[in-house]
Amino acid sequence: MRESDLPIIMEIERASFPSPWPAGAFLEEIRSASYSSCMVARSASRGSVGPPLAYICYWILGDELIINNLAVHPDGRRQGLGRRLLRHALDQGRASRCKAAHLEVRPSNLAAIRLYQAHGFRVAGRRRGYYAESGEDALLMRADLESP
Repeated sequence: MRESDLPIIMEIERASFPSPWPAGAFLEEIRSASYSSCMVARSASRGSVGPPLAYICYWILGDELIINNLAVHPDGRRQGLGRRLLRHALDQGRASRCKAAHLEVRPSNLAAIRLYQAHGFRVAGRRRGYYAESGEDALLMRADLESP
């Protein structure tokens, strides 16, 4: 992800979440190269690279991988982009010898929960009333990265 991608990233963010991250949060992630990674999946046509269609932001802190944000543009959904980005982050976590991956997700986001479960995540807890705008809980999900 580059700073020049932010206008498109913000479109995807607003289309994906009731409480979108502000642009400044993405800037902090992009500029925090020591522990933060933000990757995009771009559209491609006739050999040229287009704008981002999906992105993931994650941290590797010690032996933990923390998935902070994953979203796919509505026009790019159901094409495996989220799956590929998640797999990339998990592979990076394993390469960095992380023992586990963690994330938070809305219980109402069934498509995301199915994606995470398909990659070994299981519900490990719940944060009551986590999402301020709706009062919705957050499911805490964890995946073991040490097993195959």
